[in-house]
Amino acid sequence: MASLKSLICSLFCFAAICQTLCLGQSPDTIYMGGSILTMKGTTPSYVDAMSVKDGTIVFAGSLDEALQAKGDNTRVINLQGKTLLPGFIDAHSHYINSLLVANQCKLYAPPSGPGKDVPTIVATLKKYAEERKIPKGELIVGYGYDDTVMPEGRLLNRDDLDEAFPDNPVRIDHVSMHGAVLNSLALKKYGISAETKTPPGGVIVRKPGTEEPYGLIMETAFLPIVEQAEPMTARQEVEWSRAGQLLYAEAGVTTAHEGATHLAQLQTIKRAADAGANVIDVVAYPFITDVEKVLKEIPVDSWGKYQNRFKVGGVKITIDGSPQGRTAFFTTPYLTGGPGGEKDWKGEPTFPQDLANQMVKRVYELNVPLILHCNGDAAIDSFLTAYEFARAGDYSRPWNVTTIHTQFLRSDQIPKFVKYKIRPSFYTLHTFYFADAHIANRGREQAMYISPMRDAIDAGLRPTNHTDFVVAPLDQMTMLWSAVNRISRAGEEIGASQRVTPYEALKCMTEWAAEQYDEQQLKGTLEVGKWADLVILDRDPLKVEPMAIKEIRVVETIKQGKTIYPLQNDKFSPELPANSAEATYRWRAHVCDMTEVNQAAGKDWTLVSLNGKAITTKKPPTMKFQSGKLSVFGGVNRLSGSYALLDNQSVVLGQLMSTRMAGPADLMDLEGNFSKTLATVDSFHVEENRLDLLSGGKVVASFTAEKK
Repeated sequence: MASLKSLICSLFCFAAICQTLCLGQSPDTIYMGGSILTMKGTTPSYVDAMSVKDGTIVFAGSLDEALQAKGDNTRVINLQGKTLLPGFIDAHSHYINSLLVANQCKLYAPPSGPGKDVPTIVATLKKYAEERKIPKGELIVGYGYDDTVMPEGRLLNRDDLDEAFPDNPVRIDHVSMHGAVLNSLALKKYGISAETKTPPGGVIVRKPGTEEPYGLIMETAFLPIVEQAEPMTARQEVEWSRAGQLLYAEAGVTTAHEGATHLAQLQTIKRAADAGANVIDVVAYPFITDVEKVLKEIPVDSWGKYQNRFKVGGVKITIDGSPQGRTAFFTTPYLTGGPGGEKDWKGEPTFPQDLANQMVKRVYELNVPLILHCNGDAAIDSFLTAYEFARAGDYSRPWNVTTIHTQFLRSDQIPKFVKYKIRPSFYTLHTFYFADAHIANRGREQAMYISPMRDAIDAGLRPTNHTDFVVAPLDQMTMLWSAVNRISRAGEEIGASQRVTPYEALKCMTEWAAEQYDEQQLKGTLEVGKWADLVILDRDPLKVEPMAIKEIRVVETIKQGKTIYPLQNDKFSPELPANSAEATYRWRAHVCDMTEVNQAAGKDWTLVSLNGKAITTKKPPTMKFQSGKLSVFGGVNRLSGSYALLDNQSVVLGQLMSTRMAGPADLMDLEGNFSKTLATVDSFHVEENRLDLLSGGKVVASFTAEKK
């Protein structure tokens, strides 16, 4: 049987080569001269050569066969002993934060950052503010604060930040990404005071003996702060998207995960993608509380389909918090109490069980993938209850469900994951970064069983592994190392019985991760017909000592045949063309132009016709765009935003803000129709004092400006 299968495969490869030669379609690139690890099958499989054409793998096999199809323009790349394997697929991170961290102060604890204690954190922040000459009154943001490693329990608080920064609001995001420490000006900025009630599922640490917030805000109490994030300008959206994606590319990642997306963030990601910013694939999962709003903008039938390297992958639900932040939900109490000094503290669920049931059921009814954050064993019990409620005893329909983190999965819960075909995405980096905190908080026995990847695989599950960036650094090699070795920062073995082989650990980052996204036909292994999403490493993870895995470096990252790391001659930055009164520009957003691009900028444009009908009202809609800022008066309400021209032709719009005033019915109708029309526009034409907006080549709105 094996011989017959080999013969069929050989004939298939020979036919593919003959077809390529006959059609004159020689490959663009042939890789050879190294370890080409296909990641196909249950045991490691290597080939001598691999060929790529138009971003797709067209051959993987012997070098002689590959060279038969070589053409005059084919590049033959000698790997010189390096290792080629499928590009890493990020099973869970918070991609949207990658856009911001380049402009924030990194405060991870050693060895990932300088945040070893409160004085060092404050000193690092001061240096950061001085180097960037941050003026008084401007918000200063740091990220990666880890209270679990602060010596002698001396935690960062409001008073520390007030003393160091009396004139600036300061927000230091917790390493869990579920909270932050704020100084007094930041608390005021976000509207948090002694009168603010702690919401269910939230934490507001109070200054001892008072109701004054002491700085640390966590979980649901942190959500209003997230919602008040400063909007980026249009140009920042695009430039920061590219910069954030290059962080992933540098780590060998060709598909990134945005793991809890609110509507405004989704709009930012989509606008940047539509403007051509994406060098990797980005998959976003709207948070359950934003799903209905997202559905109004992106219908569910378009989910799961890439457009400009972006797609909505499914829905995210969060059941509890983080174990290191002592907000994860357990069946037994924490040994160290709660984050605010609570006694017999087991943590709390983010949502009551009845509400969690309805949320999971809603995702099931939408028939889209679900990713669900659950850390503590009680949270996992809660999820399983909600899952069973949603399915109501009918498990016949396949449903792609992944539990994110799943850190304190009990062994008795694994059989239900197998029965229901639920994929756990583990977080083995905690065996290094947070093991000491887990031992202190949960006890040695429970801490040693964290992220039980060995038992999950042995039970027949195909788990994934993730960094949860920016909670932990975006370092796929250290993540791989942690799954194989399970060694803490202090050098202690953390559950050696749950170690996996390097090959299994790589499966969690490639083939099994592709399955998590329903993309196994496109990604995850080096096979003919799949995308040439590739990473080149300086050494083979299967051929080095396990403890040396984290020293392996990414040499090159390739997305669909194109090198994206290291990126050379990146000419993506917008360039402004010369003025042209006759030009017609492509329009990829809802408004147009940028100052000094053409004669439309800087003028007050008044609407004279809409969809072929003349405007007769005394207060018709008006538009003005200048210096990257847009102003629209619809007749009753005012809208404002930002915009930028990219690649000399594409226009991208930043987040629009609108007043919510009511007025006469005729003006409100006109304003509504005008807004809907703007959403359809794909180009504009300006000539002297006339501006036409077009949709599909047809003029849908015309404006005039007074002659100057």
